[in-house]
Parts: sequence; C-alpha cells; structure tokens
Amino acid sequence: MKPLFAMDLMGGRTVRLRKGNFEEVTVYSDDPPAMIEEMVRRGARDFHIIDLDGARGGEPVHGDIIKKIRTLVKGYMEVGGGIRTDDTIKYYSDLGIDGIIIGTRALEDEDFFESLSRFGNIVLGLDLLQGKPMARGWKSAVDRDVSAILTAAERIGIMAVLCTSIERDGMLTGPDFEGLKAISDMTRLPVIASGGVSKIEDVRRLKEADVWATIIGKAFYEGFISIEEAMGYAD
Repeated sequence: MKPLFAMDLMGGRTVRLRKGNFEEVTVYSDDPPAMIEEMVRRGARDFHIIDLDGARGGEPVHGDIIKKIRTLVKGYMEVGGGIRTDDTIKYYSDLGIDGIIIGTRALEDEDFFESLSRFGNIVLGLDLLQGKPMARGWKSAVDRDVSAILTAAERIGIMAVLCTSIERDGMLTGPDFEGLKAISDMTRLPVIASGGVSKIEDVRRLKEADVWATIIGKAFYEGFISIEEAMGYAD
C-alpha cells in the first residue's frame, strides 16, 4: 500500500478544508514546496496534490508550484483540481505526474470520459456524498450509478479510482470501511482511499483491506499520524 501524503493548495498556500467547505480553511504553510521538501527529508515518498482553486474554477491555478513540487518528489505523485481538458492532461503528463485525477468532466461528459482511453495515467476521482457521486468541487450531484461508472472506467482503461468520502474528509472520524469494501467489490481497479484517516490504526486496517493507496491529510498536519509511522505500512 502507498501512504499518499496530501497537500491541498489554495491561494499559493498549503491548506485543509472541512468537508470541502471553502469557507472553513486551515492554513498550514505559506511555502508548499519547502513543506514538501521537509516531508521528503523525513521519509515521505508518495504524494496527493490538489489544486483547490482549480477545482473551484475549472482550470489549474497552481501549475508552477506543482511543477516545483514534482522536482522534489521521487516517488508516485498524483494531481487533481480543475483538470478538464486534453491540454491540461498533457501539461501535467509532461511534468512527469504519475496519476492525473479527473472527476467532474469525466462524470458529466461521457464522450470526454471515453476519450481518456488514450492516456495511461488517469485516476478517476469518485467523490461520494451519502453514496452519490458529486462534482464541481463537491457542489453538485451527478445523476449516474456508481457501479456503471466503475464498469465504464475498467473498459476505458482508467489506472485507478480515488474514492473520497465527503462526509469524512478533514473530520478525523475514521475511513468509511464499509463504503470502500462496496467499491472494491464493484471493480477490479486499484482503489485509493480518501477521507477520515485519523490514527495509525486506520492505516493498518486499510492495508489489510488491500486498498492500493490511502490519503493521509489532516491527521498528519494535526500530528495524529507521523510520516515515520505511516511509512511503516508502505509496500
């Protein structure tokens, strides 16, 4: 399993939101690359970077910062937020981004979703609120069946599915183990678990659940899980 250390970018800073609410922001650093450099020094290897302003506005805002972060990260790195065009996919691919997270347009535009078969590094962002897929920075519901989405993702050749429990994101209430099992039972795609990780026991249980990777965000920033502890469960 890959522990993916999360970094959310907003206004050029490292932040975390509560349940995706842009009005409930905690700032952790004014210099995201310097923070990444320190995390790597302590043993972090793989990262999950989200351009929150991009997610809200529909196009990337923090491309330059992400480019600098890529030079510091030697392991797996995935990026999301406002990725809705082939040009943006190409831009991040050219930077060497391993996983390019696409949610909104893939869920809303079936032709675009089908066209993603041309790429080999697409991560489907499946953000769930009470079991229903959400889009546009978690602001609008998508009228599609989760099982049908996953079936199409397999056929298209999506690399992995990032499953986020919106209710648990940034809440430190523990992952949605039941929901993750349901997703895993629906698909053969590698599953990335996101939302709710609050203690090292959660990381252990997720590894035992055989998820491909798990996002560690607020629990790290608030000091509940150390990099050293999390890396003890890395493959």
